[in-house]
Amino acid sequence: MVLPLALVGGVALDNGGFDATSWGWSTLLPLVIVGTTLVLGRARSQAALALAFLGLLGALTAWTWLSIAWSSDPSASVLDAERLLVYLAAVAAFLLLEARQVTRFLVGLLAAASVVAVWALSLRAFGGPGSYDVSSVSADATRRLAAPLGYSNGLGLLAATGIVLALGLAVRLRRPFVAAPVLVLAPTLYFTYSRGAWLALAAGGIAATALGMPRVSRRVLFAVAIVVVCAAAVALVRVGGPSGAVREFSHAAPSVKANQSRRLFSLSGSSRAQYWRVAWRDYQDHPWLGSGAGSFQRRWLRSRPAELPVLDAHSLYLETLAELGPVGLVLLAALLGLPVAAGVIARKQPIAAAAFGGYVAFLVHAAQDWDWELPAVTLAGLGCAVALLVLAEREPRPALGRNARAAGLGAAVLLALVALGALAGNQTLAAASVSLDADSPARAARDARWAKRLVPWSPEPWRLHGEALLSQGDLDGARRDFLTALRKDSSDWDSWVDLALVTGGTTQRQAAQRARRLNPLEPIHR
Repeated sequence: MVLPLALVGGVALDNGGFDATSWGWSTLLPLVIVGTTLVLGRARSQAALALAFLGLLGALTAWTWLSIAWSSDPSASVLDAERLLVYLAAVAAFLLLEARQVTRFLVGLLAAASVVAVWALSLRAFGGPGSYDVSSVSADATRRLAAPLGYSNGLGLLAATGIVLALGLAVRLRRPFVAAPVLVLAPTLYFTYSRGAWLALAAGGIAATALGMPRVSRRVLFAVAIVVVCAAAVALVRVGGPSGAVREFSHAAPSVKANQSRRLFSLSGSSRAQYWRVAWRDYQDHPWLGSGAGSFQRRWLRSRPAELPVLDAHSLYLETLAELGPVGLVLLAALLGLPVAAGVIARKQPIAAAAFGGYVAFLVHAAQDWDWELPAVTLAGLGCAVALLVLAEREPRPALGRNARAAGLGAAVLLALVALGALAGNQTLAAASVSLDADSPARAARDARWAKRLVPWSPEPWRLHGEALLSQGDLDGARRDFLTALRKDSSDWDSWVDLALVTGGTTQRQAAQRARRLNPLEPIHR
């Protein structure tokens, strides 16, 4: 119970784990648990499904690292790969569970979601409007509950997952008091005004009910199918048929301030149609390998039809296809499909339905949002997945042999060293950026010099160092740094803009032209 509460809850309170500075500790914590368990000889061998799940996650992580070689944004690819280490380490720690511990593990996930919900509602009640603001271009963003994750839809999904777990555990364990967290989870979900989270809740509830109920006759299933088809037909008629549904999806959603109920029942995709269209064109341009992990933002800036500052394609599956190609999508599909199979195998276990519902809620929501980039909600989803894999085990697991423990310990140490290096680099880059924002160029230059040593592959340390020198009036030094940054990454829009600021004549015009090609809708202020 302690591990999911500490990891999921801690990451959620750390801005949802979105910032790279949080990935170091959230990778090291589960690795320490794995290493300690291996040293003490308490680790047990894994069943075939669990081993396959861990192996596929490792393969997806390796493919992400490999995509740096052909990526159009290598620095973003490195960051995506570092984030995957969080998931790999967490899954390795979660898989140390035994079947008799799964109930307490799911209660820990529920406790983490409940703590976050209490925190969020407290901030809404006592913290003032700035405490629940979300980084969004929407005019009504400040009216939607988002803290502490920083994203309304992500907070809504975590609350929905908690509701499915609470109700599922209460029903299957016949302990009504387990459903008490719904009293804080339900209002949290409502105040996010997240339509995607409500859809995930419905999908998770249906999945949990379907897995947990006894077998029903074909007539009942046929009747239910008829009702669903009729309801879908009525809904389509109300919006003007399939073409009307497409038009409605392509429009902006109603404002929360104007009409909360109308927004919740709107079919609008909130610009997702544009995101998905750009992602699909990106895949068509890179049909074999993709454009590289984390590269969607650069493609969006070049091709966006409106001035929207978007980082991700708002669909895990489509973005994976665009960035990692068919190989990446196949690895992801196989990875996420294994827990579904495990849920079917473990359907006779009393608590399998609750875990299955929570996992399906994550799968549905990830199809239309950027949950993969928000570790708090992804770790909750992966926790439900691991619970299903453990429950599907048929026989007791023997203890790991000495060679297997040594190999596992070596892998854990290697991942820990990579995480420590990434933590140092990300912290130093963040410190340099904060110092620049605080108008402390001398401190920013010092931090950027350290970052040059820690992340030499990235153009950002040189760009930040150049901006610090520019603030101090050293134009020649700034120009040299900006040129170095561009030699490392010639598609870095920020570096081209900076170069245009410190040059003149033909060089300035060429830099400005290159910046406009990379980001046509962003004006360049000299």
